[in-house]
Amino acid sequence: MPQALQRYAAVSLFSGCGGMDLGAEQTGRAQVVWAIDNEHWAVETYKRNLGHHIVESDITQVDVPGVPCDILLAGPPCQDYSTLWNHDGLKTARGNLFRQVARFLSELLPAAFVLENVPGLLSANGGAAWTVVRHALRYPTSFAGRSDGPPVRYDISAQVVDMADLGVPQHRERLIVVGVRSDLGVRPPVVPTPYASRHVTVREALDLNPLPDDAPNHERGLDSEQVVERLKLIPQGSNYKAIPTGHPHAVKGMMSHVYRRLDPDKPAYTIIAEGGGGTHGYHHVEPRRLSNREKARLQGFPDTFIFEHGCIGASRNAMRTNYPRVRRQIGNAVPPTAAAVIVTALADVLQAAGGQLTRDS
Repeated sequence: MPQALQRYAAVSLFSGCGGMDLGAEQTGRAQVVWAIDNEHWAVETYKRNLGHHIVESDITQVDVPGVPCDILLAGPPCQDYSTLWNHDGLKTARGNLFRQVARFLSELLPAAFVLENVPGLLSANGGAAWTVVRHALRYPTSFAGRSDGPPVRYDISAQVVDMADLGVPQHRERLIVVGVRSDLGVRPPVVPTPYASRHVTVREALDLNPLPDDAPNHERGLDSEQVVERLKLIPQGSNYKAIPTGHPHAVKGMMSHVYRRLDPDKPAYTIIAEGGGGTHGYHHVEPRRLSNREKARLQGFPDTFIFEHGCIGASRNAMRTNYPRVRRQIGNAVPPTAAAVIVTALADVLQAAGGQLTRDS
């Protein structure tokens, strides 16, 4: 007789709007019991779609809650490890927030954890950042200075994964660190890549089931006439470089994302959370930026997942206020589709371990 699938209690740090948590819960193998983030509109979105177990606060000012925790989920801010930014890593306060992951691990002692970040974490500060982060995750009790119990060690794996290989209609390389408590006697799973040979395309994500005009978070008409005319000069899959130098609509750019239109027969390029003109992501058929609803689809969110923004109305001014608030939430999220693949693989390993997953501190 097949063994019943176990469901694990999870705690979520740096939860954002809930992409990783949604994917974890979609598996039926995890239930998030406590979460935290400090971005107001992301927290409001989380509450609307996932529940009121999220705390809006600065994680450095919050005590570790006394809740059950088999799996810790964490997506600490990645900007200071990104090669697109200054790559300052450990030199910044934001780059040191991984210490909070170690603090929660040292007190909750979960059976396992998942940490998501950018691949630049491996190379930041000449490799020193990853050396420190890896030590903190492997030996959280000693790293956090705890001496009131036996030292706890985690066996960890670190894998750079393109989320398109996990079924997300978007190329999005991320570092996935999975840890399993060493006393359980099992190794952390390798993240499976079930879609590596058959990616989901933009056409499948956006065109086969078109969005209705009144879909939530589906803002359009925000581009200036000049931008619209510029986009008309750029073929599908191309960017600002397609416009000849000297043309009235030519622009300079420092990254391939600038005025880059989608290729309908490939996954989207990486959806980013912020950026100036030309970085919004651009539709493959219509000469305009992507709406947030379209971006959400390319991140693997269901259409029923509504993003909060606080500004009511359909006027152009209201949409201009709404757009960046929601854009940030989507661009910072872990794609739920990918999170589901990762958490399923981890849950299978924990189930194979059997026995008592929690441990007295």
